[in-house]
Amino acid sequence: MVPKDDSYYANSDIAIIKGLGTTYTSSFYKKGIFTLFDLLLDFPFKFLDQTKITKIADIRPDGGFYFIDAHIVAVQNVLTRRVKMLKMMLQDDTGKIEAVFFNLYPNQIKAYTRGRRILAFGPVKYNDYNGVVNFTQPTVTFLEEGDEVKPQERMTPVYHAVEKVPQAAIRKAVNGVLQSLHAIPLPELLPQKHNPFNLTLSQALDLCHYPFPPDIPNQKIIPEKTEGFKRISYEELIAYQLTLLSVKRKNEQHNAVAIDKALEETESFIKSLPFELTGAQMRSFKEVQQDLSSQKPMLRLLHGDVGSGKTMVAVLAAIQVAKSGNQCVVLAPTELLAQQHYQKFKALLDPCGIRTELITSSIKGVKRKKLLEDIESGEVQVIIGTHSVYQEEVHYRNLILAIIDEQHRFGIDQRIALLKKAPSDITMHQLVMTATPIPRTLQLALFSDLDVSTLDELPKGRKPIITAVMPDTRKAEVIKRLDEVCHQGTQVYWVCPNIEENEDETESVKTTYKELKKRLPDLKIGLLHGQLATNEKNKVMKAFLEKEYDILVATTIIEVGVDVPNASIIVIEGAQRLGLAQLHQLRGRVGRGALDSYCILIYKSSETDVNDIAMQRLSIMRATTDGFKIATEDLKLRGPGEVLGNKQTGFDIFRVVDVNRDFELIDIARNAALDIIHNDTETCRALIARWFPKFKV
Repeated sequence: MVPKDDSYYANSDIAIIKGLGTTYTSSFYKKGIFTLFDLLLDFPFKFLDQTKITKIADIRPDGGFYFIDAHIVAVQNVLTRRVKMLKMMLQDDTGKIEAVFFNLYPNQIKAYTRGRRILAFGPVKYNDYNGVVNFTQPTVTFLEEGDEVKPQERMTPVYHAVEKVPQAAIRKAVNGVLQSLHAIPLPELLPQKHNPFNLTLSQALDLCHYPFPPDIPNQKIIPEKTEGFKRISYEELIAYQLTLLSVKRKNEQHNAVAIDKALEETESFIKSLPFELTGAQMRSFKEVQQDLSSQKPMLRLLHGDVGSGKTMVAVLAAIQVAKSGNQCVVLAPTELLAQQHYQKFKALLDPCGIRTELITSSIKGVKRKKLLEDIESGEVQVIIGTHSVYQEEVHYRNLILAIIDEQHRFGIDQRIALLKKAPSDITMHQLVMTATPIPRTLQLALFSDLDVSTLDELPKGRKPIITAVMPDTRKAEVIKRLDEVCHQGTQVYWVCPNIEENEDETESVKTTYKELKKRLPDLKIGLLHGQLATNEKNKVMKAFLEKEYDILVATTIIEVGVDVPNASIIVIEGAQRLGLAQLHQLRGRVGRGALDSYCILIYKSSETDVNDIAMQRLSIMRATTDGFKIATEDLKLRGPGEVLGNKQTGFDIFRVVDVNRDFELIDIARNAALDIIHNDTETCRALIARWFPKFKV
């Protein structure tokens, strides 16, 4: 009997795949692939063409893969101290070509004899060392003379590496599950009128893994641009929109607590500040203040450029809540950011007689017990933390406002867990903040359930950051200049994209740290990356803030970090690898004090990655510091960086969708979701269950 839901694929462990074995299975588990549905969504990143036989005379030594039917006409063993190599000459009716194999076993070598007919598939390159064109380590199939060769009908997928699992085994596993789709297809959930691709989900998955060859010979297939891939992304976007619309519906089922505007207290606080709030801050706070005074639950997005003053608007909202005798919570995506918020809120709220506390997993024992008691009794009015704020053991007396920083880094289930902390039959007010100016299209994609307040002014006195772009060949000049300015008291961030060297030779934070320590022995240099324990990260950041380090070498973890007013230079290495919005976020780490500030973007001049789009991004960074312009340009370019930051820096709400890449699908997905939620409850539930199973409609 064919199931009417996704249960077979969503609940079946990959261990049921015939021939996979425990070693391969555990490797898939490590990569986060547990179920058959997980495996179906692990798409190839490129394809090889074994759909046609190429004559040797037509081969070009361009590094491309070729498929030939030929005979072995000569075999030569080459042994040196360093390598064991087998060379053979292959011939068809149009010409000859050399094939080279390394470190074959003796029984493999025996199989390669003169006169044998083979199919060979592999890359053909020009060898600079000896000037010979050859196949390098091709895959070989032995044929009998009368055998008829039938090339494959579809392209051959190549998957991202899975530890210890060869490509052939990955293909076999995926292909086995794709064959199951013929017998047990996934239920087709999209109504025909909302399926412009005219593909079922099962058909789309099949084509994503095994597309037909392109109409134009040797044309490269970009997986994410195929109709099948777009069809899958489109369905996930609809499902996400349905979760947003469902949350909004839930919120509207109960009233929120209407809070007095606390005009006297907030006006007194604003007058006590040593600086003047911008017009945008005042306008945004009045919008928040009005929302909080209504029984209709507030659902508001507060967004603006780096340093535009979102925290001050949040503090004013907290004052309004606390002065009414209620509680508010501030949810941050990282402990570093939670610490920063705590320090800012506490310094501003202590003089108002409002108690602010930080709750994290590192607070234990008697101290934790007392903190939990004070939160439950209502003695603590403003509670700040990461996931700790919505743990089961944390009880609130009257939590009526949630301030969520960088909401897109939290899964929908995490936000629901927090909202459950409101008093029974009360819906919590929500203020969502992000430091990324969001173009309207992305507002629709990720925040369509929210009203929007925009901070489009920077506080007075902030100096623009001077940005320079240079190749890595000038890195020595940069280091020499840093030696001079650091001895004058300036502090510097040096950012590298990765922790370890990888196959793409991306700059390594640990290698750079060692290099700078060696070349700048008189300076104090710190190291910060995600693999450090939380208390170590906090310790390093605190030391940098207190000027114990001249230079902090870090990964992009500092994208959301503690403000260090004395840090006025940031060097970003491998800048060609990062998206515009993330570069802008990182640049915002400096320019927090009175000093002139500089951002130096170093790109790897030898990389194939330094293409037109990468250089356009760097040029835009040099030309403007306006975050709204940058966000709009980032959306236009749709490079590898996401408008809302690098996926690795936080929780990722999507399995397939990249809102930067797929923004053209957002409007039609939104319209489809609106129709489905109003007219087809069963389809709404099924789509959410497929893509966001932890979300309860």
